[in-house]
Amino acid sequence: MIRRAVLALLLFAALLGLGVAGLWAAGWLPGQRSGPEVASSTPAPSPEPVGVPPTVVVPPLPAPEPVPPEAATPEPISPTPATPPSPPPAPTRPFAITPVNAVRALAGVAAVTGEPDWAEGCAAHARYLVRADRGEHREDPASPHRTAAGETCADGHYFVSSQADSGAERAVAYWATGAFHLPQLIDPRLTRVALGVAHDDSGTVQSAAVLDVRRGLEGTGTYPVRFPAPGRVSPYTVAATSEWPDPTPSCPGSVAPLGAPVALLLGPDTTVRDAALNVNGRPVTACLLTAQTFQGSSEADTRVGRGVLAAQGSAVLLPRRPLPAGAAVRVSFVTSAGRVSWAFRVR
Repeated sequence: MIRRAVLALLLFAALLGLGVAGLWAAGWLPGQRSGPEVASSTPAPSPEPVGVPPTVVVPPLPAPEPVPPEAATPEPISPTPATPPSPPPAPTRPFAITPVNAVRALAGVAAVTGEPDWAEGCAAHARYLVRADRGEHREDPASPHRTAAGETCADGHYFVSSQADSGAERAVAYWATGAFHLPQLIDPRLTRVALGVAHDDSGTVQSAAVLDVRRGLEGTGTYPVRFPAPGRVSPYTVAATSEWPDPTPSCPGSVAPLGAPVALLLGPDTTVRDAALNVNGRPVTACLLTAQTFQGSSEADTRVGRGVLAAQGSAVLLPRRPLPAGAAVRVSFVTSAGRVSWAFRVR
């Protein structure tokens, strides 16, 4: 009986041990931690955020050196030379006076020399004329083109043209065929001159030439002077059409163009009374201009014209028609000192 009771008690204890072991495995016993913590007095650290990593500036890699093709040999590169600064514009070059001396040779008087100290003033006045677009023996003080140098030559002969290619030769040819410019051009007392030319195609006056024949009057003149001189061949057939003073008021009934002038310079205190002209053996009508007889279109023109002629005792004969090319010309002047006659030809 007792033996049965012990066996039962042992069986009960075994069963009780198995039950406690099951409760422990299930975590049902008091004080036992079961599974992960859900709450704590110390908060669990926040998980690291998941996203784009921070921006990092990475410098670009240097470009690789170009490798030329094996078959090609690069040509040497010469350094580009520095462009030199532009030089300042050169002043207008004083033009040669060869055309002036050609006219003087046609009159049989001595050649003149060019005066460089005056030439720049003549070039400056020529520039003024083309830039101011006018023709005058002065420079307007209010003009931006006026210069002190130009003023020194403003009272010289000037020639203006609407043609951009007009130069010294055309200007001198104009003066040589002008009744009042010609005597000054062949003055035997003249020893030095200055000539300047300028061009500007922006206005009506595109070319200008200025000749100083005043400051060089320092020699002793030998008269008479005949133009064209005896036996010479003249290239001139027609008189200048825009001469000032205008000679045509002293040639009533004349129609332009007139023939090229024939001149006789006798010097002071000698006068011309009459003249005659023959072309190819035939008499040709002509107008005679002297200090005693010239009448201009105004009182001022008359005064200027007579003053030019009186300065050298000049007489100018203007044929009423142009001289024909190749003509043989004979002229005769009756003067207070006797008759002066000679012959020349036209080219």
